Amino acid sequence: MSGKMQMHKSQDVKKTAKSQTTQGDDRVKLAMMLGASTVAIFVADPLLAAWGGETAEAPLNRSFLVETGVVIACMLLPAAILQLSKKQETGAKKSAAVSPGACKSVAQTKVQTSRKPSPPITREISQAVVDTIRRGDHVRAQRLLQEAKASGQPLDVVPFNAVLHGHVKNGSMSEAVSFFKDMKKVGVQPNTVSYNILMDSAVKADNAEAAEKLMNAMIEEGVAANEVSFATVIHARAKRGELDLAEQWLQKMLQLGVEPNIVSYNSLIYACGRKGDTAGAEKWITEAEGRGLEPRVTTYTALVDACAKAGDVKRAEKWMQKMQDAKVEPNVVSFSAMIDACARIGDAGRAQHWHQRMLDQGVQPNAHSFSAVINACAKSGDLDAAYKQFDSMEQRGVVADVVVYSGLIDACAKAGQLDQAKDVFERMTAKGIMPNVVVYASLARPFAHKGDWQEVERLAEQMDSAGLKTNEYFLYAQLLGYANAKPRQAERAEAVFWKAMSQGIEANKFVATALGRAVGRGKSLQILQDLSKSRN
Repeated sequence: MSGKMQMHKSQDVKKTAKSQTTQGDDRVKLAMMLGASTVAIFVADPLLAAWGGETAEAPLNRSFLVETGVVIACMLLPAAILQLSKKQETGAKKSAAVSPGACKSVAQTKVQTSRKPSPPITREISQAVVDTIRRGDHVRAQRLLQEAKASGQPLDVVPFNAVLHGHVKNGSMSEAVSFFKDMKKVGVQPNTVSYNILMDSAVKADNAEAAEKLMNAMIEEGVAANEVSFATVIHARAKRGELDLAEQWLQKMLQLGVEPNIVSYNSLIYACGRKGDTAGAEKWITEAEGRGLEPRVTTYTALVDACAKAGDVKRAEKWMQKMQDAKVEPNVVSFSAMIDACARIGDAGRAQHWHQRMLDQGVQPNAHSFSAVINACAKSGDLDAAYKQFDSMEQRGVVADVVVYSGLIDACAKAGQLDQAKDVFERMTAKGIMPNVVVYASLARPFAHKGDWQEVERLAEQMDSAGLKTNEYFLYAQLLGYANAKPRQAERAEAVFWKAMSQGIEANKFVATALGRAVGRGKSLQILQDLSKSRN
């Protein structure tokens, strides 16, 4: 630092010396010009007199004396200017000899005078809070904010948003809401980002009502809602399949002059897909394209999925082709949705075709894509094809999950291969993959069809020991096992039914049918009436 100061000082001295030298040269030039003017006047005077009719030898008179005095004054003037110049240079040198400390003091005074007021929470503190949150140190981040509050400086919203996001990321929704309220108390006005953070958290918790409440408060307080804000609440309703409410938010978005993005339309297409409404899904992509929005891979995938849920394989294939025509590369999710469409109608051959086409295009398969094709093979009863796909999955290093094993067990069950089904179940548990209630239901169903209620009860006990609660699918298998038993196990069936009802299981039409077969139609009607009274 001292070296830099010496360098700057040396440069300043050089600049001063150069300036003084320039000023001295200018004065010399001026003196020479005045001298030259004097000589010119002295020479020109006799000539002018001659031209005016006078002679140079004319006797001296008063006019001549005056002229001579002017000439003498002009000759003395340059000397006087040179003398004055020397005195000024001497004074400049003396002033340059002032102590460096004094110069430094003057410079500091100028800097202090021109210094601007401090910005809201210095950038250093703001960035420190953001970095601390990224490291997961929320305690230090809070302490930094407290220091900023105590400094008396105006508070900026950026570090507060970072802490708010940290609470949400940790799943501390209640703390996030409390912190959000505290922001206002300390004079920090939440902005669009603040509200978007909380709304997104509410949507992930499947709390559409909370997200809408925040959105309405945002609009009422004059905080500008952007396309992300509206896309969030649209998605909140769409993921529940509440298309009408999702569409209302789109209309409000347009009324407020906010242009929707493709994400909002993807949510609407997804909502249609949940209902199998392919016509509605196609309507929304048409409107999106009419607004100049380019469909993404997620857009086309949502359309394929809508067709899959409607069991319309040809329509799904049409959108897969349109995606590729639009130069949009389908991903593994796109192909999995297409394979699902084939699986829903039990077309194992078509499912395998699309799975192979995915591999040919260099798209890496995952557990879900293999699960979809294995499920298609299971529904068609093609156990050999299901095992072939399972072996291919292991060869490619794709780790099978519980869904894959469930599909393979289901394929074995549908083919009546109970020993193979139990073998797959044991292989799954040996690899540390915990079976879920769907797996237990898939494994129990073939035994139930044989009337082997003892094996079904053993699976029920094993499931209970694993901490899994029964559901309507497993209940159906149990009741079916009692119904097919020789002799029929009516008392066991009724006891299991009431136990399941006490756990909040829904008595759907499949459960009611199996109950009727197990206890008799008249008895089952009485049981269902008693159930209805107890729940009203």
